[in-house]
This record gives sequence, structure tokens and C-alpha cells, in this order.
Amino acid sequence: MITGYNTDVSHHGLVLHVQTEDKGIDVASIESLVYMGGQILGKRRTSYREVLSAGESKAAIVDLMDRQHRLMIAEIRNGHYDEELAEQGLISPEMISAAGAAADAMAPVPIVEDEPAPVTLAAGDPEPGAAGQSLDEIILEYLNSEAEQEHLVLMMEVNQEFALGEAAELYFRTKASVSGEPVPGTQISVRMISTVAEPATLAYGETDAKGELRLDLEVPDLRRGSSALIVTASSHIGTAEIKHLL
Repeated sequence: MITGYNTDVSHHGLVLHVQTEDKGIDVASIESLVYMGGQILGKRRTSYREVLSAGESKAAIVDLMDRQHRLMIAEIRNGHYDEELAEQGLISPEMISAAGAAADAMAPVPIVEDEPAPVTLAAGDPEPGAAGQSLDEIILEYLNSEAEQEHLVLMMEVNQEFALGEAAELYFRTKASVSGEPVPGTQISVRMISTVAEPATLAYGETDAKGELRLDLEVPDLRRGSSALIVTASSHIGTAEIKHLL
């Protein structure tokens, strides 16, 4: 099971979080969220039913997740969410004026509740964007930006659904957002928080030379209250976090 990509992005002195998830074969879509402090600022969902129909492997879905995740990071860096941040008093109008040209480079991506019509996922196919730009063109523009800096991208896969009182095997991959290179030595910890017990660290480790790490853990059997797993990753190029409700 692919669970997703997670990246913290620094912008105007703030830290926005980008999370991209595979919603599962039944839904057959990739969903990306941009949020800060628990408030969702933007959302994008792309269907991959045509990928499944074409008999493509999991790698094709992972590639779609990777491209969409990078696009969301690009939107943050290009000031797409600046007006909303200014309305909340988190940045000044002057900051928007200074980044106005970059903010106009991309069309808005509204938060929508209903899944849009499926899009063609073959390489080179266009994704809705500004001035007819394809998704690949937007990402290329983003990757070529001299102002863009590397961010840590954290991806987690699990061998089965998390369940209280059961063992789980977690597989992590880390890479740099721009170069795509693995990030070895990333410190990853898995903690459990709940409404009925003190926070506890369930597993900890560092990624190897390939930017990979496998962790085995036992999920405590809490018979009451609400709980969640918090995965945090720290590296020389930044941090990332995954939250998973149990």
C-alpha cells in the first residue's frame, strides 16, 4: 500500500505542509493537500483509473504522485496561497506585491469536494494550468527556478492497514524535492499519541545510503479514546511529517 509523500515547505517565514496520498484502488485517485496549522489551503485530486485500465505497474502511480507533489510545492513557492495567508494576517500585503509576478504564473487550484473528471495520465498529456501549460512544463519551470531550494520528501509504505494491538512493518523512502536524489542519514521516528495515554516512541532509525529505512513496530492496544501515529523525519535539507489516525 502506498500512503504518500509529505514535505514541509518554508515560505515567507512560515512552514506550509504538502501531503500527497494514494486514496486506494477503489477510489483510484491521487490527492494532494496544502495546509498550515491544520487548515487546508489547497487541494488537488487526479484520477488514475486509466493507468489501471492500461495495466500499468505501481511505478506509474508513484510517478504520478511524485509529479503532483512537486507541482503543489511549486505553487507554494510561486505565491499561489499568499492572498489567503495575508487575509489571515500571517504575511503582509507588501510580500504579495513583491511576489506578484510569480503568483500570477499559475492558475488558482480551488478546494473542491467532488472529484473532477478523470485526466489522461500518459507522459506529456496536459494538466489544467496557466496559459495552457502542461503539468510537465510547470514542473520543469519550477525545477529550473534559481530561487528554488531542496526540500525533504518523505514517502511511507505499510505492509497492511494499521490496527491497534498488532505488529506493522513500515518502509520509508526519502529524497530531495528538486534533484530527486536519495537523502541518507535522515532520522525517522514513529510516535503514538492518544487521548488516554502519554506519547510514546514506537520505532526510530536512520535511512541508509539509498535513502531507505524499514521499521518494525507494535501498535499498542488502546481500547478507548482516540489515537494517531506521528512520523517525523529530519535531514540536512529539512523536515517532513506524516499523521495517521488509528
